[in-house]
Amino acid sequence: MRNGQYLDPLSTAFGIVASTSLHIALLAYISSATAHYDFDFDLTLPAEVEFGLTGEMAMAAASEPPRATGVPDPRWARDAVEGGETQTPDAGIPEDTDATPDTGADTDAGAVPDADADTAPDTIIAPPTVTGPSRIPPGAQLALRVDLKRVRHSSLAPDVTRFLHGVPDWQLLLNGSGIDPVADLDRLLIATPNLDRSRLVLAGRHGHEEGFARQSVIRLARSRGKSVRWQRRYGVATAPWHNRDKTLRTIALLGPKHFSITRKRDLERVLAMVQARELRDAEKEGLVAARGPEALLSMGPEEVISLEVEGVHQFILGNIRHVPIRLRLAVRESAPDVVKVSVLATYPSNSLAQEASVYWKKVATFYSQQLIASLAGFGKTLRRMDFKPVDERIEVSFELNADQIRFILSYAEGRLRGSQTKKGP
Repeated sequence: MRNGQYLDPLSTAFGIVASTSLHIALLAYISSATAHYDFDFDLTLPAEVEFGLTGEMAMAAASEPPRATGVPDPRWARDAVEGGETQTPDAGIPEDTDATPDTGADTDAGAVPDADADTAPDTIIAPPTVTGPSRIPPGAQLALRVDLKRVRHSSLAPDVTRFLHGVPDWQLLLNGSGIDPVADLDRLLIATPNLDRSRLVLAGRHGHEEGFARQSVIRLARSRGKSVRWQRRYGVATAPWHNRDKTLRTIALLGPKHFSITRKRDLERVLAMVQARELRDAEKEGLVAARGPEALLSMGPEEVISLEVEGVHQFILGNIRHVPIRLRLAVRESAPDVVKVSVLATYPSNSLAQEASVYWKKVATFYSQQLIASLAGFGKTLRRMDFKPVDERIEVSFELNADQIRFILSYAEGRLRGSQTKKGP
């Protein structure tokens, strides 16, 4: 009885203390979670912006691209057509008669069917530029590059795989093609000017034999009850990509193992971006120098993931003084279960970079003091961030452990799945 008499008041006291502590913590969490830095600008997603780079993309005329050797097939026609295209017949599957209107105003009229077997007699390797002089106005893009070959050998492979498979757009763009982005691709680019799925640009390098991409085109077409028609545009072989999305897209074979999947109108911009990235100072940008279609996928040494934002000011409403014109974030493994994150922000001038480094240090310090950041394990990381101005750039680097990375991936995956549940395909 004496034990019971003492136990009851003790339980009551413990309950009162626990309840009070919980309410105090909850109040602190709510006030912390709703605390925001007083920015003088807002983020936006421009509806009309086109895929592209911060500045104008100028392209010089390219010479005829190199070709594979061998006896040409007499069915391989070279009739010139408008817009730098040539019709390229292969043989095999009956010609497609589908007349579904293209929401992007892209058509494939006049194209010719491909063969069942991957026996193209004249494999085209993409030149670094388009096949005629052209100038493309500035655009914007959010570009995610992933070195999937490194991911497959990383301790975080299951988490990254789960995240990529959780992206709803894979189901619409790749389902039916037999392509598993994590298992089949060595490097991947996902880019968009405004997160609108209709503007999505996909490019990659697969790790299989040269005919893998063509077989994927055939598998996808058959899964949709369609046929395959090949056509040469700007020196590269292209065909309709019969994805399950309502936006009609084209696959372009940029090289023996390189490809892009875009709206037809975006192909010229993709090829222009290849040249633009070739001409940039790779060392200054933290990239490995590359040419041809590999330049489109170029990343820094040992990087696993990189995120580049071009035309940043097009995503801003308000004061752009402290906002860079170009941003690059890269992640590389520095130790088991630890990654190093490097950020490179480019400004119009040295003085603006100096001023912005002070501004963003204040922002990082503010958020490091919020309870939600501390609970998630990011408070110390934010406090230690050093915003180092170098010429017209700001360099920032910090480390994250495996738990922090999993937290970010899990959060992003949840947001993606939640968005898909609300909006639907």
